[in-house]
Amino acid sequence: MNRLTVIVVPDEATSVRRFQVPGRLVAYGPWIAAVIAILLLAGGIDYVRLRLDSVDVGRLRQQAAGHRDELDGLAGELTSLEEEFGRLLEFERKVRVIADLPGAMLEADLPDGSTAGLGGGLEEPTSSAPASEAETSTKGGQGGPESLEPPLPRSASLNLDDETLARTRAGIGRLAIRATTRSMSFEDLVEGLEGKRHRLASTPSIWPTEGWVTSGYGYRISPFTGRRTFHAGLDIASDFGTAILAPARGRVVFSGRKGPLGKTLVIDHGFGLRTSYGHAAEILVGKGQEIERGQRVASVGSTGRSTGPHLHYSVEMKGRSVNPRNYIFE
Repeated sequence: MNRLTVIVVPDEATSVRRFQVPGRLVAYGPWIAAVIAILLLAGGIDYVRLRLDSVDVGRLRQQAAGHRDELDGLAGELTSLEEEFGRLLEFERKVRVIADLPGAMLEADLPDGSTAGLGGGLEEPTSSAPASEAETSTKGGQGGPESLEPPLPRSASLNLDDETLARTRAGIGRLAIRATTRSMSFEDLVEGLEGKRHRLASTPSIWPTEGWVTSGYGYRISPFTGRRTFHAGLDIASDFGTAILAPARGRVVFSGRKGPLGKTLVIDHGFGLRTSYGHAAEILVGKGQEIERGQRVASVGSTGRSTGPHLHYSVEMKGRSVNPRNYIFE
C-alpha cells in the first residue's frame, strides 16, 4: 500500500475533502502516536509534580516567615530581659554601696554638658580630683555597670536567621549563667544586710529635691572660668523655694554661708558619711539638730556663685567626695 486516501464529509452543503497519507506514515503511525502519548504523559507528570512542589514551597515560605517573626520576637524579649537584668545589677550595686558591703562596682557619672542652673564652689583643678574618679571618668552622661559580655562574632557563612538564632541562644545561655550567679549573690546580700538596720536608716538613699540634673559628678567645663575642672557633686535645677529633703537620718553639723556655695547645710549621717546642700534660699534647721529621712531641711535658691536656682548636692565618705548617684535609688 503506497498511500491511503482519507475522505472527510463535513455536511451536505460542504464539498467533500480528500487527504492522501503516505503508506509508510500509516505503517509507523501507531508507533509515533505511542511516542507522543508517552511524551505527553511524562510532561503531565512533571507538570503535576512541579505544581505540588510549588504548593509545598509556598507553605514552607509561610512557615519560614512565621518562624522568622517568632525568632525576632524572642530576640526582642531577650533584649528586654537583658536590660531588666542590667537594672537589677545596678540596684544590687547601690544596695551594696549603701550598706557598705563588698562586691560593689563603682562607676563615675559624668557631666552632661548643660549650663542651666550651674553652681560654683567645690570645683577642683584636674590634677587635684580624687584619683579613683579621675581614672574612671570618661566623657559622657550618666554612668552605670558596663556589660562584661563580649559581642558574638559575626560569621560570613551564617545568614540573617541563623545569626539571630545563634545570638538568641548565646544570650539565653549568658542569662542562665548570670541568673544563677546573681541568685547566690542576692543570698549573700540578704545575709550581709541583717543587723544593718541602723546603718541603712542613716545612709542617704533618696533624691534630695525635685528637678533635673544640669551637671553631674565628674569633669566639666566650668561655666565661670571656661576651664576643665572636677565637679564634686550634682547640680539639680529646680524652681525657687522647692523643698530640699534630708536623704537619711543624721545631725546638722553646719548651717550658714560657705563661700561660693552660698547658704549651705551639712549633715553628718554617721559611719563616715556626710551630705552637703549648697546655694539654698533658706535653711530650716540649725547646727546640732537631729533630722530624719524625708524631713524638709531647706529650700532651693541661687545664693553664692550660681547661674540660676538649683541645689548643689554632694556626698563625702570618710572625708573624700564620692558620686552622689551611688546613694540614690531611682
